Amino acid sequence: MLKWRAFFLSFLLFFSVSQASERIPLWENLFYRIGQNSLGTFTYAYGSHLALGIGATYAMVESGIDWKWNRFCVRHETLSLWASLPGGVVGTLAPVALPLALYLGSDDKEIQLAGIAMGQAALLAFGTTTVIKAFTGRTPPHVLDAIDNDPKYQEDYSDKFRFGFVRGSLIDGWPSGHTATAVAMATTLITLYPDNSWILAGGILYSATIGISMSFIAHWASDIFAGMLTGIAIGRTVGKSFAALQNKQAQSKVSFLITPSFAGINVKF
Repeated sequence: MLKWRAFFLSFLLFFSVSQASERIPLWENLFYRIGQNSLGTFTYAYGSHLALGIGATYAMVESGIDWKWNRFCVRHETLSLWASLPGGVVGTLAPVALPLALYLGSDDKEIQLAGIAMGQAALLAFGTTTVIKAFTGRTPPHVLDAIDNDPKYQEDYSDKFRFGFVRGSLIDGWPSGHTATAVAMATTLITLYPDNSWILAGGILYSATIGISMSFIAHWASDIFAGMLTGIAIGRTVGKSFAALQNKQAQSKVSFLITPSFAGINVKF
């Protein structure tokens, strides 16, 4: 519940403080092609990311990888508690703080649009993973309960899915929402600035930090992998969509002006 409240309160803050006069319009750009982009999160690369995520999850459960990582986290209580902090804190605040910083922190309209694109990617990642969790209902790893020697969590239960509708938690579960959101935002920015090696390195580092952190207490390892694939699909879809919008806006700044007595080029700054 805390995650949901933080998410919606943060976006409310984003909306309320972003109406500065010199900014590009927020609302119409935040929801730019959102219907098509929502569909694209499932159809990207013909849905191969979903197939790969499902296949990898099955393999990680059957091979024991999920359970072995769970036992490692249980045996190393102090490490798990500290390692989970970046994902829980940064992974919750960054999806609003980073888009907000780009949108409000620069006078460059291209950078402002990049911030809005990251905001849409975060919104789609949160919504997409919540919908998927509603139908998969995977039992979370319960690392803290296992550390406390709860007998229910001492045998392998990594294969426990409660398929249906809202038969499990919308917070925990498959795939990882924090990981999907981090990867979606990073991939969006990387797609918008493909030649910037600093953005590439920073995006990978940020995504890996959030994903690994969330695997210590909140998620199974396969949740993280599936969340990563979901985030890539969302980020590529949103990034390409906003890259086209950027090009369209750049082209609209230059136009030809022809009258009976004059011909020239009109450039808007």
